[in-house]
Amino acid sequence: MMRQLLKKLTPALAGLMVAGMPIIALAELSAADKIEITRAEAYLNDLKSMQAEFLQIDAFGGVTKGDVYMRRPGRMRFEYSPPAQILVVADGTWLVFHDKELKETTRLPLFTTPVSVLLKDEIKLSGDVTVTKVENDGKTLRITLVDTENPDEGSIMLVFADEPLKLRQWLVTDAQNNVTSISIGNIQRNLKLRPELFTFFDSDYE
Repeated sequence: MMRQLLKKLTPALAGLMVAGMPIIALAELSAADKIEITRAEAYLNDLKSMQAEFLQIDAFGGVTKGDVYMRRPGRMRFEYSPPAQILVVADGTWLVFHDKELKETTRLPLFTTPVSVLLKDEIKLSGDVTVTKVENDGKTLRITLVDTENPDEGSIMLVFADEPLKLRQWLVTDAQNNVTSISIGNIQRNLKLRPELFTFFDSDYE
């Protein structure tokens, strides 16, 4: 059912969730890997809210951009710039995808989407998720995650610039190794955001 639903969604929403990946062999993490994971957790937990610009590139080379807003726990908003007619809102319970042109709305449980990793009240890169790979070349830290109970249902790679640590990108890969990336820039951290940014009412878009 999840795979059928995913086929109906545009790459914009596919960039926030993924299903149907083959089971990934979980490698043993080294002591150095665990130190990097702890650093990433500390950074993400300190990121209480955020406003940034984003650039999304889908597997077919399609490029969209816009503004993203985040407030933990559970809130996120992607406002896509024209000509894209897309709005994505996480309200704490649902991830709402609205196509303004078609006037169609899709709701998915937020906890089923990889982006929920970034929105938890206390972010732990363990337990519900499992780290499968850690890479650091001295300039960039990359951490790949899967759902612990369902490692075959998807993965997300978090990409941080290092020294100092800053979240710059996340990438989602599907069963055919198609990658959708979302890069963020001009980040403003820990600012007060209007609550209405994270609400969606169908009546507002009729």
